[in-house]
Amino acid sequence: MSNTPQKPASNTRVISEELGERLVVGEITPAEFLGLSQEMLYEIAKRGHEMLKTGKLQDALDIFKGLVAASPYDSVFHCNLASTYAHLEKFDEAKDEYTRALELNIGNVDALVGRSELFLREGNVPKALEDIQAALKYDPEAKRENTKRARATLTILKEAAPKK
Repeated sequence: MSNTPQKPASNTRVISEELGERLVVGEITPAEFLGLSQEMLYEIAKRGHEMLKTGKLQDALDIFKGLVAASPYDSVFHCNLASTYAHLEKFDEAKDEYTRALELNIGNVDALVGRSELFLREGNVPKALEDIQAALKYDPEAKRENTKRARATLTILKEAAPKK
């Protein structure tokens, strides 16, 4: 046997004490601690969207929960998680995540539209209208698909309103 020290395995990573402390005190996110770039996280999110589109809802849920844990201040990831919860008919969780997305970015049109639909589902038309109007304010030309849907919903609500 040799007395020479063995090299760490190639997948072993040395974590600096400073980096660990910064994570613990909240100066960095778990994604930053792990060296995951925004580009990497958004690549993972693309996989989550594919899972959502193909009906693999539990897989999508796992991906978006992981992204929210890794990057808790990213409004988009909270919105994606909310959408997944809505598809799973976990409406309270969906509304909480849409609300968190909006706390992080009040201009997140997708979160506004998603939450408005949940308010409508509950019969809370005034709150739904607030979110729809905010979405239309942030995307007045309805460039986003969700804004187009919000605009259509607003038209239907106006047509259904009692005539004065």
